[in-house]
Amino acid sequence: MDLMAFVPYSMTAPTVQHEPRVEHVCEVSPKEDPLTRTIPGSSAWSRIRRWFLGTRITSRLHPFTRWCLKSTRAIDYEISHHLKSHPYMIHPFSSFRIFWESVMTLFIIAVLLITPVFLTFYFDECAKWYMYNHAIDAMLICDIIIRFFTGHYDSRTQLVILDPRVVASKYLRDFFIVDALSVLPLEFIVVLTDSMWYLTSLNLLKILRIRTVIVYSRKLYHVYRINFHLYKIAEMGIIIVVSVHWAACIEYYLPLVVDKIAGQKDPSWIRSPYMEKRETKYKIYLTCINRAIIALIGAAQYLDVSAPEDIIYNLILSIFGFLGFVYLLARILQLMTTFHSTNKRHLKLIQQLQQYMTYKELPHSLQRRLLSYYNYRNKKGFERDKIIINHVSPYLREKLLLHSYLRLLNNVRLFGHLPQLVVTQLISSVCSEIFMPNDALVRAGTRGDALYFIASGTVAVYNNVGKEIYHMEDGAYFGELALVIEDEHWIASVIAIENCEIYILSRSDFQHALAPYPDLLAHLQNVALARLEQTPLLKKDHEPDALPSFENVNISSIKAKKRNGMARLDE
Repeated sequence: MDLMAFVPYSMTAPTVQHEPRVEHVCEVSPKEDPLTRTIPGSSAWSRIRRWFLGTRITSRLHPFTRWCLKSTRAIDYEISHHLKSHPYMIHPFSSFRIFWESVMTLFIIAVLLITPVFLTFYFDECAKWYMYNHAIDAMLICDIIIRFFTGHYDSRTQLVILDPRVVASKYLRDFFIVDALSVLPLEFIVVLTDSMWYLTSLNLLKILRIRTVIVYSRKLYHVYRINFHLYKIAEMGIIIVVSVHWAACIEYYLPLVVDKIAGQKDPSWIRSPYMEKRETKYKIYLTCINRAIIALIGAAQYLDVSAPEDIIYNLILSIFGFLGFVYLLARILQLMTTFHSTNKRHLKLIQQLQQYMTYKELPHSLQRRLLSYYNYRNKKGFERDKIIINHVSPYLREKLLLHSYLRLLNNVRLFGHLPQLVVTQLISSVCSEIFMPNDALVRAGTRGDALYFIASGTVAVYNNVGKEIYHMEDGAYFGELALVIEDEHWIASVIAIENCEIYILSRSDFQHALAPYPDLLAHLQNVALARLEQTPLLKKDHEPDALPSFENVNISSIKAKKRNGMARLDE
């Protein structure tokens, strides 16, 4: 549930005085467009090719993009990897997939409604609908071909698979046969040999495409942000309508097939005096719907059921109707339970937030910011992770924390000089914080007292005169010197550009863990100073020209402070 829906945006909302904060207006030169680099040129053909390629790569607006890739840097890497390795593949989070899945969902629903009508009410007039059927098959074949060129997201490895061989292998193992059965090109044989009329019955296999509707609609539910309960009701409604429609058409189609094979000898209901009065196809269809529903609910038929095919088919419909009723009842109960529990949990949170915001008389802009924070926090599952970690055994807690902060341990060079016992103690002291766009992580001139590691997101770095220097993204960190040297001040301000998850380790926790090892602390100070002499603070390897001035870091004074501190320890 989106909490933002509960606080409407108002351009005329009253404002109150609050602490000013830095609004990020990007001054860094934009990155080179990867599409222009891949397809250079300014001709109309080049622009068309770039547009078409742009529809096949990762869309930044796709909801799964932010959910699975998490940050701008991860998205940029995914686009670069796609263009370099498999430019002819279609990304599963692309705008093309949104368009294609939307079109195919509506198209297949229409096919599932039209196909049984053609088969039943144009049983002896196949030539009238052959061309329509060929057009339908052509679209379904296009869908199969596109599936071979569309990557997929592997939730186990959390990677997008674009290798055509892996994609094709997975599709062939999964649902290729099911999809291919619905487009067998046997109509050409029917046209050539009139005696093989029964091959048209294979079009009934198009009902297997109901699986495609369900799969595509579940993706579109996230794309278009449809209410979960409305989506489930619509999904069940489509399945019920399609099922009853097919049951009604087959109710009339089955006796026609028997007549074609055995001749008009058995007492089928379609030759009853009642049906002789039903002259139009529309009236016949209404009767079929009526018979199908009666059979599905297990009631008594008002027309004779004496032919063997009628008895068998109505028995099958009764069994499926009972099983379908049980399944539908279970889904409704599950939906009501989910609705109740979800509403109860979110309603409690919304009430608390509304009471707090009303009591504090917060402006609308701040209310929306607060709700955005809770949306992001709920999506990341912070409360769930905290509950799990706090309730497992100490051994499991240590393993979970080491796994959670693995990138922090691998990227920060200072930790490579620490024994495992100290690392384990430090990891338990790391806290994870969320910073919203334009939140300040640190400000120039303030005292540095922690190490900051960017788990996901992008931050902007400003020098001491307020000029934006560069961006830092996933896996970057700063504040290493603040862990081992006291009374140092930040030489730059760092502002969040997007939603960021930041790991923070304070100097007090770091030095408390190292208190039993005074020689180790002195060694780490030497390591940090040596690295500082080689690399300015907050340096970016691939942008050496956009660095803070070295004059802002007085290494000689730091070394003097360190010597004085060591002298006091000796005394």
